[in-house]
Amino acid sequence: MGEEHYHIRVKKGHVKRLRFWFAPISQKILDADADWLEDEELSCDNICTKALFYPILRKHFPGEFQWHEEINVMPMKNVRGTIRETRAVVNALEHNYDDPRLRSYKKTFAIDLLVDADEYEEKYAEASEAEKIKAIEEHKDVLIEYYTAICDYLDDIVKRYEPQGFLGVAICAPH
Repeated sequence: MGEEHYHIRVKKGHVKRLRFWFAPISQKILDADADWLEDEELSCDNICTKALFYPILRKHFPGEFQWHEEINVMPMKNVRGTIRETRAVVNALEHNYDDPRLRSYKKTFAIDLLVDADEYEEKYAEASEAEKIKAIEEHKDVLIEYYTAICDYLDDIVKRYEPQGFLGVAICAPH
């Protein structure tokens, strides 16, 4: 085991292996009168994003979220609400892990999402539930980094594209 810091995969641009995608969307793009902005996409690990970020996203998404790589459009005002909630989660993770407002989010946290497969097998596969819960808190920096990367991206999209008349953020997910 090296001393490398584990990261949940989040990459700028279109990465086919990371199949939970976010991108700025305009009516022209939806009407196929303008190109999809692949360079502006954020590609995220789909398993981690479904478990860790979708519960927040679902609260702010207007209507029913469509899976199987359908385009879901989240209006800018909903994106701002998602950012606010996610930043509040990050703040609680950083400053008060026992904050009761984190209770529902903690239900989605799993140690196998926060460490690589080898470390999980070596240290946590046979661990008790209490040991896994303690390990999640010890690896909360991975959650903080992950949520912050998504928020920073969404903040940037709102600041740059809302003044240009973009509708919001397109979200595509595989499951």
